[in-house]
Amino acid sequence: MYLAGVIPGPKQPSLDNLNHYIRPLINDLVDAWERGFKFSNTACYPDGRLTRSAVALVVCDLPAARHIASLAGVGSHFYCSACNCYHKSTYGRVDFETWEPRDRDKLREYAEQWRDASTSSERARLFKAHGVRYSELWRLPYWDPSRQLVVDPMHCILEGLVQHHTRSLL
Repeated sequence: MYLAGVIPGPKQPSLDNLNHYIRPLINDLVDAWERGFKFSNTACYPDGRLTRSAVALVVCDLPAARHIASLAGVGSHFYCSACNCYHKSTYGRVDFETWEPRDRDKLREYAEQWRDASTSSERARLFKAHGVRYSELWRLPYWDPSRQLVVDPMHCILEGLVQHHTRSLL
């Protein structure tokens, strides 16, 4: 299944509003993963079939990918969503053999700490320390933004992200 979504502008929604927009979809996806859906009959299964569904990839431009996953933007010290490269002073590192993938369990823990924080100053402190806020996507037990968050090819190649990364950051 391919699901395309456009949230009306003229500005991007706040994190609270974005979570509000995707909550009904996430509710359905949680049910599809945990309980599954029974189709009464199909061409190959006349007695019906129980199916389970999951999000394979979330494909967006880079700012939208960071926003939907509630990760810090590319201008922050947490500039990579796939690895633990940290701080702008590490731009240009090419020793990729030493890069460690981001730990989804730690990201989930930090996101839940952010969600459960009682004050906005506590949330700000947690976000500054870990670069992640809570997104409704974390309700999906298999969600791993370092593997499932993809920058689409149009923005990655045609609009110059590849050129910018190779010329300016590496």
